Amino acid sequence: MIDLGFIGGTGFYKFFEGTKEVEVKTEYGDPSSPITIAEWAGKTIGFLPRHGREHEYLPHRVPYTANVAAMKELGAKQILGFNVVGSLSTRVGKGHFLLIDQFIDLTWGRNWSVFDKPGGAHADCAEPYCHRLRKEALSSLDGVDEVVHPDATAVIINGPRFQTKAESRLYNSWGADVINMTQSTEASVARELEMCYVNLSYCTDYGVISEVIKPESGEPPILHREIVEEFQNNIHRVEPVVRKVVAALTDDASCHCRSAMDGCWL
Repeated sequence: MIDLGFIGGTGFYKFFEGTKEVEVKTEYGDPSSPITIAEWAGKTIGFLPRHGREHEYLPHRVPYTANVAAMKELGAKQILGFNVVGSLSTRVGKGHFLLIDQFIDLTWGRNWSVFDKPGGAHADCAEPYCHRLRKEALSSLDGVDEVVHPDATAVIINGPRFQTKAESRLYNSWGADVINMTQSTEASVARELEMCYVNLSYCTDYGVISEVIKPESGEPPILHREIVEEFQNNIHRVEPVVRKVVAALTDDASCHCRSAMDGCWL
């Protein structure tokens, strides 16, 4: 049984050295890969690369419901989701960390809900990320020599293509801070399964409108390989931040997330 589920994104295919791997079958299918079990900071952690070990699952094909359900099958009541994001705002620079608190979901056609049969429920996602875990994560990063945004709004696009400049200018005009392809689906499934979910993101780029966000950079529209390279070149900064957050997260059976579906059923 695990205390915490940790789901990593692009470039994050390995984290804690595992003691064993567990294959989990769920009623929603198989997760992206077997789950690595590790002991660290007094916690038993289950690590899962959401895109698979070889990045075989593009964002619109990630088995989100199975990934989250697999963590719950192993006993986790809470999940830390890690993402790389692109900036949409002058306030978010390359190399910044963010604790996302809101998203604008523009995804479609993916396996995004556990309620795909008659009956079901309408999950309340007014506050889609666990406030308690966000507070603990933020406190753990107090004093680190990094820029950490305590809140941010992410636009979640379907992918796998990147956005056009016109789209990014639109999202910028909405007041969105960053862009990503996976967060909203994972967070909403966790809410449906009444699990606490917190997101930590790392900004790797200025997307396709660097001339608006950071004109002095002179950077052209970002390519996927450049995102991976940027992340890998800064893994030495990312890893200690992630470890601080993992160590700080606690369990609380009375957390609102554990009864988030009360009053939501049809």
